[in-house]
Amino acid sequence: MSRWWKWSWQAALALMLSPAVASAQNVADFYKGKTINVIVGFGPGGGYDAYARLLARYFGKHVPGHPSMVVQNMTGGGSVRAANHVYAVAPKDGTVIAAVNQNMPMYQLLGGEGARFDSAKMQWLGSMAYSNGTLYTWHDTNVRTLDDAKAKSIPLGGTGTTSDSHIFPTVINSLLGTKFDVVNGYPDGNAIDLALERGEVKGRGGNSWASVTTNKKQWVDEKKINFLVQIGFRPEPEIPNVPLLVDLVKNPDEKQIVAVISLPTALGFAHWVAPEVPKERVAALRAAYAETLSDPDFLAEAKKIGMLIRPQSGEEVEALVQKAASTSQPVLERTAKLLGWGK
Repeated sequence: MSRWWKWSWQAALALMLSPAVASAQNVADFYKGKTINVIVGFGPGGGYDAYARLLARYFGKHVPGHPSMVVQNMTGGGSVRAANHVYAVAPKDGTVIAAVNQNMPMYQLLGGEGARFDSAKMQWLGSMAYSNGTLYTWHDTNVRTLDDAKAKSIPLGGTGTTSDSHIFPTVINSLLGTKFDVVNGYPDGNAIDLALERGEVKGRGGNSWASVTTNKKQWVDEKKINFLVQIGFRPEPEIPNVPLLVDLVKNPDEKQIVAVISLPTALGFAHWVAPEVPKERVAALRAAYAETLSDPDFLAEAKKIGMLIRPQSGEEVEALVQKAASTSQPVLERTAKLLGWGK
């Protein structure tokens, strides 16, 4: 009798586990011998590119079937082109991951021109790091505070109207009366950095703290840049004396506008796949993403190159996007009008 019960228990357990086992095996079979393409919405050398390439070096070994990884750069529209490609054009089978501007969900919610994606339907894998946006000037300028920027116009490098390099200075000009002059047209953040060093522009209005400390830590160490303001919900620990934009506005409606543009900073270097990707593959990719971000070798390399890692799960990032989507329509419309966005 005892052997019969043992057999029955084992059979029942196998029956319960078989769908999960079969699903995992199906995912492994699918990815075996395949390549996952990570589409970066900016050119080589910037923060989005650096984070995507670090992820790609370790991600494949944690995905069932161990696919190879390829990072591809697709510039245009501050990531609109890349986001559209992953969402509407690229294969929707889990072999293409978006590494695009953190503003893309908000851009679509504000009716941004050319957006052919629905942020609420994106399937998020997680975020490697999130950090406040910053606005800074070059060390040789006499614009070192926001009050200085109210008295004198200063050119800031920008990539396009969908990027932080345009959004932050534009909102700050409108709400605080500064005179930042955004010079759009640079292909990526790396090009803006070169323009700063050459003296073509005198500042940058949309680089995250994580990106600055990853790619241009020497600028911080050598005091080559002056931080005027940070955009987020709480100060970065390393720059507590740099004012938060949300603390500088007092009008309730204006605080809501600042909250709208600050929400993407909480997304950070996040990654997603198209809505049509099968759920079991999304689950496997999310698990692999979490495993990658706790991989000792991954963390050791991130530490060696000074890259900030603040992991968030796919579920956490999804909740942030849903929060952004719940912003009242009047606030969204006013923010869109201020930024010059719309279809």
